[in-house]
Amino acid sequence: MRIKLPITVLSLVAAFALVALVPAALAQTPPPAAAEKPAAPMKPRAAPAEEVASKGVSIAEKAQKCLKILDDPQARLNCYDAAVRPEPNRNPPPVKGIRDCRHIVDINDRLGCFDGFAQQIPKFTH
Repeated sequence: MRIKLPITVLSLVAAFALVALVPAALAQTPPPAAAEKPAAPMKPRAAPAEEVASKGVSIAEKAQKCLKILDDPQARLNCYDAAVRPEPNRNPPPVKGIRDCRHIVDINDRLGCFDGFAQQIPKFTH
C-alpha cells in the first residue's frame, strides 16, 4: 500500500501536467515562412520617357548624346551624370575610363573629363 499511494500521486501529477501543457504546445504556431509574409506595398512610379527610351542604350551612346548639348554646360553635365551616376571622392583614383570621371569632385574638371572621353568614342552608325 505504501508504494501504491506515491505511484498514484505521481501518475495524477503527470496526467495533470500533460493535460495542461499539451494544448498550450499545440496552440503555438510557427512563424510564417518568407513566402507567406506580406510584401511591403510598392508605390507605382511613372518612368519618364527618357528613362524608358534609354534602358537598352550603352553608356557610350548616352555620352555621345550628351556631347550634342553645346549651349549649356550644366545641362550637359546633368546629362552625363544621368548616364554615369556621380560618386564624388576627395582622393579619386587615376582616370582610365569614362566611368572614372564620376569620382571627380570639381564640376568643371568632371565635365572636361566626360567631354574628353565622349569625343574619343567612335561614332555609332544606325
